[in-house]
Amino acid sequence: MRHDALPLDAVRRDLQARGAVGEGRVQERDGGQHRGGQAGGCSAPLHAPISRPGSPAVKRGGRGLPWLLAGCLLLAGCGGAKLVYGQLDVLLPWYFRDYVDLDTGQRRNLERAVDGLLAWHRESEVGRYAVFFRELEREAAQPLGLDRIQAARLELDAFWDDIARRMAPDAAALLSTLSDAQVEGLFARMAEDDAKLASEASGRSREQRVERREKALRRQLERWVGRLDDRQQGMIAACATALSADPAGWIASRQAWAGALREALADRQDLSRLTPRLAQLLADGEAFWDPEYRRRFDADRERVMRLLADIDGSLTAGQRATLRRRLEGLALDFEAIAGGA
Repeated sequence: MRHDALPLDAVRRDLQARGAVGEGRVQERDGGQHRGGQAGGCSAPLHAPISRPGSPAVKRGGRGLPWLLAGCLLLAGCGGAKLVYGQLDVLLPWYFRDYVDLDTGQRRNLERAVDGLLAWHRESEVGRYAVFFRELEREAAQPLGLDRIQAARLELDAFWDDIARRMAPDAAALLSTLSDAQVEGLFARMAEDDAKLASEASGRSREQRVERREKALRRQLERWVGRLDDRQQGMIAACATALSADPAGWIASRQAWAGALREALADRQDLSRLTPRLAQLLADGEAFWDPEYRRRFDADRERVMRLLADIDGSLTAGQRATLRRRLEGLALDFEAIAGGA
């Protein structure tokens, strides 16, 4: 997640940018049979911008494996949910290898771990997502209200926590095999990302950051409810102006998280210590952030939740119908995935 972007929107853009390559690899895997559609198209549901991003340091260009998992395993808002789900066995190893140069044995172990994660996820988790979106669609016949939006965020956080707990042992086992050179390469790439983010941030004024946030919020909401009226756009502009988390705090948080990961990997052969530490890093990455940035992020999340509640309460009949159709479409997609379609 970039400091001025919504987390799942970053995943959506990343999949769009990488989609052509990803689809090519899927075709190669499937013997040249193209599945159709686009790898991109994900957008966050109404409550997704307020979900926690987990681990800020493991990113390339402001995006990364935790949000790829959160955005694609949860598939929150992907128009082509079934298509993206069918590509995860290619996309997830690809992301990890973007950080670490793996040898042949490590690549095979990674592919087996991803296959196991996806099998578990399809069997145990996808049906829960279908129920979640069915219930949300039914309740969205009326304004959801702030309490329900807060509850939805907590449900999404719980979905991610379950994924993090399930993947932590396999991730720890793989990380325990890294050589010192591979570990140093991983952190060197993280440092390159931080330098790139700092350079980009230094070239933007606060007014430009506010404008980017406003556009991101508007873009997310319009995907779910359609065109916004002037009053709704005014609500978004006010919220974007009030958001206070800054680039320096975000970069400091990335570095703090990376420092905690480096400390965990220093004793990586001891899986009894590495596994729970890694699970905490994945599921509760915020605990390692810069404290001041964490405070601002939490305050910003509350502002966004109030914005979502205000927008939801202002929806026209047509906008509400659009929202419900999108939620129903997600429920149908997840039901199909759970049924093996």
